[in-house]
Amino acid sequence: MAVARRVVLGAAVAGAGAVGFARRSGFSPSNTGAGGPDTLTFSLWGSDAEVAAFRALGRAFERRHQGVRVQIRLESYEQMYANMDALLAGGRAPDLFRCDYANLGMYSASGQLLDLSPYFSPADRAGFPPALWEAVCHEGRPYAVPHHTDTTAVLYRKDMFREAGITSVPSTLEEAWTWDEFSEICARLRKKVHGVYPFVYGWQQVGAFRWLTWLWEAGGRILDKDLSAPAIESAAGLRAMRYTQDFFREGFVPPNSSVKSAAYPDSTFVAGTVAMSFAGDFLLPTIDPALKKELYGVTFQPRGRQTATDLGGNAVAATRHTDNPELAAAFLKFLVEEENMARFCEQGVMLPSRNALLNQRLDYAVRPDLMSTYAEQATALTPAMTAQVAVPSFGRINAALQDELEAAFVNRQPADVTLHHIAESTRKALASA
Repeated sequence: MAVARRVVLGAAVAGAGAVGFARRSGFSPSNTGAGGPDTLTFSLWGSDAEVAAFRALGRAFERRHQGVRVQIRLESYEQMYANMDALLAGGRAPDLFRCDYANLGMYSASGQLLDLSPYFSPADRAGFPPALWEAVCHEGRPYAVPHHTDTTAVLYRKDMFREAGITSVPSTLEEAWTWDEFSEICARLRKKVHGVYPFVYGWQQVGAFRWLTWLWEAGGRILDKDLSAPAIESAAGLRAMRYTQDFFREGFVPPNSSVKSAAYPDSTFVAGTVAMSFAGDFLLPTIDPALKKELYGVTFQPRGRQTATDLGGNAVAATRHTDNPELAAAFLKFLVEEENMARFCEQGVMLPSRNALLNQRLDYAVRPDLMSTYAEQATALTPAMTAQVAVPSFGRINAALQDELEAAFVNRQPADVTLHHIAESTRKALASA
């Protein structure tokens, strides 16, 4: 899973041209990639546990619909979106495919996905948190189902905290460290625990968009309320940029953990070179086998003017020219039934996306004791935050974030210059969508 999060946005950027060509040319192929009138083809990537869970759900759907077959087509993490763009452009797309929220807008805005409006009543839609339902909609119409989510919280080493004399951590979102308190914790760790950096952040490569959490916590936005213009050049933007630049100036993070680094938070945390790691719940299956459970716990991300978090997780969409729209829609509704969603999330260690499941105790396969903190952290995500990440051009905006954050952190590019460059790149990305 960690690898998946690391590559998908970049792949989408590379593949944006193919979808754009299809849209501009008015190309509207039928799906010759379909498996026949009684077969649904479903392209996805996933960990072993996720793939096993998808296969089990496919078999369950087949039992419910006699004579129907669900044919799962596995893709590599690196090639998922590039392959999908080529299949869509060539009229060979599957009936269904898995897609992260940040890339979904590119497909829905280019007319490549099945409009699910006829299949989901207002009551159906009310079963999901507004922020997640917003993430699968374009111009008010749903083009996918929010299958699950994940988010970032702060894993911490208990032994290192004891060595630094830190005896407690926030136990609720409301009690999360302020930015000033977090800086004090980092300074204490830096002084008391030798040979260890206070923390590592998960913004490497295509994860650059996670820096937006700091911007939102500062009360800023990357796009204006109409989502039609950059809004990052603000007092809040300056505060977020300068605060995060200080992580490198103060030696709070490893110098090789910047945006274009290959030092990811799970491997750095497991290696014992940091005391804290801003890590998504999807990384727990990777971290848990390498680190004794009693050595680490979890707490909440710091809060600024407000709490915030990143939008992780994936949706599942049906392609517009599927030969089986009714059957594809039925499968999507089946995927998000409470029992089926719970089973999938338990096996994959992810958060559910249905209101009814958010406060239920699920039987997670790995570290179930940590998941309630992740679930509470996820409540910091608002529809306004989701909307900024779900715009069709977000892949290009994220690419600009990679370049400019790297310049700010590594080359010490001034904060105001960095924000101006991001704003200009954002303006161009919006114009090209």
